[in-house]
Amino acid sequence: MEKYLKFISEHPAVEEWLRNRPKNTQRVFAVYLMHFCKTMNVTPEGWRGFYDKFEARDLAWKYLQPIVREHSSVARLRLTALKSWYRNLKGEQLPFNSGRGGKHYIPLVHKKRSIEHIPNKNEMYQIIDMASSLRDKAMLLLLFQSGVRVNVLEHLTYGDVKRQLDRDIITLKVTPDLDIKLRGRDIPFYYTFLNGEGSETLKRYCEMVHKDSKPETPLFPTKGNKAIGQRYVWRIVKMCVERAGFDTKTVWTNTIRKAFRKIVRQANIDDDDKEQLMGHVIQGSRQAYYDKKDVELIRKAYEKCNFAREVPESETTKLRKQLEDEQTKRLLNEMRLEKLEKELETTRGLLKGR
Repeated sequence: MEKYLKFISEHPAVEEWLRNRPKNTQRVFAVYLMHFCKTMNVTPEGWRGFYDKFEARDLAWKYLQPIVREHSSVARLRLTALKSWYRNLKGEQLPFNSGRGGKHYIPLVHKKRSIEHIPNKNEMYQIIDMASSLRDKAMLLLLFQSGVRVNVLEHLTYGDVKRQLDRDIITLKVTPDLDIKLRGRDIPFYYTFLNGEGSETLKRYCEMVHKDSKPETPLFPTKGNKAIGQRYVWRIVKMCVERAGFDTKTVWTNTIRKAFRKIVRQANIDDDDKEQLMGHVIQGSRQAYYDKKDVELIRKAYEKCNFAREVPESETTKLRKQLEDEQTKRLLNEMRLEKLEKELETTRGLLKGR
């Protein structure tokens, strides 16, 4: 048994804390908390039970300071795990003053942002076309055309789409059970959609894979019938990016979500609809006046976002020429038919005259 699994089993409260989280999050949070407890010589329950929350905060900061100097991004992740565990007790939070210039400020380094390449629509389809299976293509299209975060793929079940497979547009109601990041952002749900090539590919995939599946079956299962993990999706994305000829260091799963955002931003729809389709919090008083339950209105906004493939101009010219040729052939055939009918009438007239 791995150490972190033993750690979880030895602390029922930790097990309960991690119960409804994705497996990867369970592993990461458990490892971070275990390392903190071992380094600072405390138990998870003991540290969370400190009478003085500032004392608990100071112990966490003492643990994080050496990590901040070496890897600020890692320190931020570890602080997230520690804050989550501590907050689990009566809603108490670690009193960190983490604002810029504050005593406990951890600088945010955007290394990925400086090198990332957000694909345009044509580039996205080049990546999607590199998928080695119908399942992988369905996943990539769903990520791109619905804009959901990658953890949603891990939590979607066949039942989430089963009754919509006869529709042109598939509606996805994304809740905190599907997207765990919504839990900390006070977003109970949001709607996004899938249509065109995305919905057609998902239908064909479900017809092939889920003929006899139960509603609770993972929508994208592995060979062992377990839900596909985020790491596996990440590897699929990187593989397709490389096959399409792009730099794998500049494109990752969240970049696809940004590609979705690029299409949505170009659409002629209300700014609040754009934020809703992204699953973002609508700022200020606009949140109170936005009807998140009006699915029809949000669907119409989505339909104005053009995720369809663009036919190259050369291909358009070729198709136009083919159409013109077909029309010419049809006119010639109509003229020949008309001539034959006249000749037939003339022949009939001569026969009657005899």
